[in-house]
Amino acid sequence: MKTTALFLSLLLGGSTLLGLGMPQDQEPLGEDELREHMESIEDAVKRLRRSLRDPANLAESLELVARMQSDALVCKGLVPPLADTLPEAERAAFCAAFRRMMVDFLGAQLELEAALLDGDAEKADAAFARVRDFEDTGHERFTLEEDE
Repeated sequence: MKTTALFLSLLLGGSTLLGLGMPQDQEPLGEDELREHMESIEDAVKRLRRSLRDPANLAESLELVARMQSDALVCKGLVPPLADTLPEAERAAFCAAFRRMMVDFLGAQLELEAALLDGDAEKADAAFARVRDFEDTGHERFTLEEDE
C-alpha cells in the first residue's frame, strides 16, 4: 500500500511538471476536450467489465487501465464547462473539488492496476467497483444537465 501511495504521489506531482496541472487562471476550454476523454474512459470501463471476467485477459485489462489513467490525467487538468455557469465566487472551489475527485479516481485506478498485477481477483473486483462508482457521482456533481 505504501508503494501505491508513493507512486500515486509521484505520478500526480509529476503531472504538474509535465504541464498537466491546471493554472489558477485557466478558463473553461469547452465541453469537447473533456467529453472526448471522458467518453474514452467510459469505453475503457465497459470493456474492462468484460475483460476482468477472465484472468487470461490480463494484458488487455492492464492496457485498458493504462488508457483510462492517461485520459484521467488529462481530465484532471481541465475545467468542466459547468464552472463557466457558476458565480465567480464559487468557481475556484468547484474546480478544486473536480480536481480532487479526479485524484481520487486515479487512486482507484492505481488500486485496480496493483490488484491485477498481484493477481488478486477479489481486490481487483473491489477496486473496479470503486472506479465505476466515480462515473455516477462525478456526472451528478460536475456535468451540465442535457436538454432532452
